[in-house]
Amino acid sequence: MKMLPQPIDEIGLDHALQQTAMLKLSAHFHSLATGASQVPAQSLETHLRSKIQDPQVLEYHDRLIAGAGPLFSHFLASVPYVLEELSRVGVALTRLVQVSKDARKSFSLFEVDAFDGSNGRALAGHSNGLIRSLTSSPNEANQIAFERHANAALSLFFPESVFKVTPSLLKTPKYELFTDGFDFIYEMAAFQFYSRDRDSQIAHIKQFLKPGGLVFFLEKLNHSDPEEYRRREKIKDEVYKPRYFSAEDIRWKREQMLEQMKTGQVTLEELVDALSSHFKYVHLLWSSSNFCEFVASDDLNQIEEFLALLGPVVQPAQFCFEGARLGDMTTLLKGHSELADD
Repeated sequence: MKMLPQPIDEIGLDHALQQTAMLKLSAHFHSLATGASQVPAQSLETHLRSKIQDPQVLEYHDRLIAGAGPLFSHFLASVPYVLEELSRVGVALTRLVQVSKDARKSFSLFEVDAFDGSNGRALAGHSNGLIRSLTSSPNEANQIAFERHANAALSLFFPESVFKVTPSLLKTPKYELFTDGFDFIYEMAAFQFYSRDRDSQIAHIKQFLKPGGLVFFLEKLNHSDPEEYRRREKIKDEVYKPRYFSAEDIRWKREQMLEQMKTGQVTLEELVDALSSHFKYVHLLWSSSNFCEFVASDDLNQIEEFLALLGPVVQPAQFCFEGARLGDMTTLLKGHSELADD
C-alpha cells in the first residue's frame, strides 16, 4: 500500500493508516508504552561500558537511559547494541553542529514516529539546546512519557503519524520553530509498520529536509534467504534478549507482533535502491542482527564531516552481519551513478 502517493484527504488518510500494522498493533504498543508488559528485567546500562573510551558517549548513554520511557526502553532491550550506536551518533551530531561554520543559534532534528522522543530529547540536552527536536508518534501513551521528561523549550511532540506531518503543520504557532525544515531527520524502524513502499515514504520525509541535511534510517531488514534471516534473528533472541526478557516474553513477541512487523520489511538492496533514487550519497553506518543503519544526503561534504567525527562502533563482532558492506555503498549504488554526477 502506498502511504503517500498523491495528495489525499484527511478521511482517506485516516482510513489508509488504520490498515497498517502501526495502527493494528496499537493495543500492543499501548501496553508496551505504559509499562504494562514486556518490561526489561534489569538495567539497560551497557555491559560494554569499559570499551567506550569517549566520556561524551558515556554521558550521552547515561542521559538516554535516564530519560527513556517504557516503550523506548523495550526497544533498547530488543535491538542488540542500538543503545551504544545511538550514543555514538548523538555525540557525533553534537560535535558536527558545534564545529559548524553556520552562525545559526540552533539546529533541528525530526524523529519519525520515534516512540516517546527519548533520543531526540537526549540529543537536545546533550547539545545544550544547540539541536532542538520534534518527534511524531501515533501512540498516545508515548506522549505521557515524553511530557514527563521533556524540556518544552527544546523538544516538541506531535501526537500523530509521520504521514500527518505537513508543511502547513510546521507553519502553525506550536511548531513554527521548524517552519524552515530540519537539518537532521531520523527514521527509527518506523516505516516497516506502514508498508514496503519506501520510495513514497522517503519522498514524504525528504520534503522537510533542509539543503545539505542528513537523514538517518535505522531499519530491521528482510533477507532474500529465509534461513539467513532466521540465523540473524537467532543471535538476537538467544544471545542478546535473554539479558532482559524471559523465554516466554521473547516467544510472545515473536508470535504476536513480529510476523505482522515483517510484512513491511524490505531487503538491504531494496532500501538502498529507494534511498539512492532520492539521495546522491548513501553510507552504511552500522549492522546488528537483522538491523542496519544508514545515513543519506545530497551533500557529500556534510556526510564526510559527520563521519570524521563519528567514533568506533561498540558491539561484539558476532552481531554484525554486514561488516563487509559497512562504509561507502558504491557497489550497491552502481545503477544510480548518474545521481552522484549531478
